[in-house]
Amino acid sequence: MRAWTDVPTMGLRLGPAVSLCHRSDLFETLENERVVELSGQKGTGGFASPAAVLRATGVARRRILKQDVTPFDVTRELLHHLTNSTGWQPGDFSHVFLCHSHAIPDAAAQLATRLRANLPREMPAITPLNSGCTGFLQLLSIATRFLQTHEHASRVLLLNVETPDLWHCSADRLFCGIIGGGATATVLQRSPTTPISLQSSPSAMLALQDVHVQDVSVGHSAHVASTPLFFRETGSVFSFHGRPATGTMMRMNAESVFLHGIELMLQALRNAVSRCPVRPGQRVLVIPHQPSGKLLRALIATAKQQFPGFHFVNNLLNHGNTISSTIPLVLAHLQDVLNQQGLEPPAPGDRLILMASGICMERMADTMATGLATFDWDPH
Repeated sequence: MRAWTDVPTMGLRLGPAVSLCHRSDLFETLENERVVELSGQKGTGGFASPAAVLRATGVARRRILKQDVTPFDVTRELLHHLTNSTGWQPGDFSHVFLCHSHAIPDAAAQLATRLRANLPREMPAITPLNSGCTGFLQLLSIATRFLQTHEHASRVLLLNVETPDLWHCSADRLFCGIIGGGATATVLQRSPTTPISLQSSPSAMLALQDVHVQDVSVGHSAHVASTPLFFRETGSVFSFHGRPATGTMMRMNAESVFLHGIELMLQALRNAVSRCPVRPGQRVLVIPHQPSGKLLRALIATAKQQFPGFHFVNNLLNHGNTISSTIPLVLAHLQDVLNQQGLEPPAPGDRLILMASGICMERMADTMATGLATFDWDPH
């Protein structure tokens, strides 16, 4: 097991967070009717109806890149949107941490290289990660360590740019109805600081209490011992625009990933409460990574038995599994998501627990990554 060393979190705040999910010039919406068509491209094994897609995935709509739009285009527009929303320029950050997941191992590094070559000179150094579903928590952990070891740094930027339609086959029923594109920018900074008020985000800031990420070797259950958890496959595939193509795609052993994913996120929740106990009367909002409706339902049903007073928050229905941007996408629209679930807006003193599990890109056959982060909502 490889663990990221715990680092002090005192005096760090997360916020604001912005997303590009509203940008119809970058993303197009994929409804379940289209997922039925895509899943049946090989002639067998597709979804029978849009209702069947919803039952199986928990997703009504998700987003994919528009034709001819690239991850670089999305990242550039994400930085512009952050500047327009907050007034901060790239030079106002000490460092940028970028998660861009892909079946091709160096895709994140390639994107970072292109950003350095094409964005303004004041753009700070970029650290790229190809981390999968735990990528936001991994960025948060690394960024926390950076701020604690660079005393003159005051503010860093976390970018999660996920375009999974580029590295999954649209005829693969395990993925075609679940994944969606997402792009978020989140700021981690020292306190004290002046809160930034955004239209979609309260002016209060999230005070970081704890962050921990690790890789866990999980092995295989006896009846699937020879099948890796995840694996890459290069060959003939179908794009999410319904065209035959050749590429390197990600495949998955769904049963093993489902079982291990639930247990790892449950353990992350237990660890979050153990490491940072909840105060009496404190409202707890749990924001899990959202792999699929099936996994979320099983996770929440079990977690509520152990933590009956906790509230579980997600926006899976309208976004799907956006890989590492699932959690920051919820944070960017937290008031709206809480309202949709019939919950009160965030209030001072609320506890937020973030948790995720998923692919370990370095050892995907028998290892999964998992992590947690704990925040208190503090307007001061």
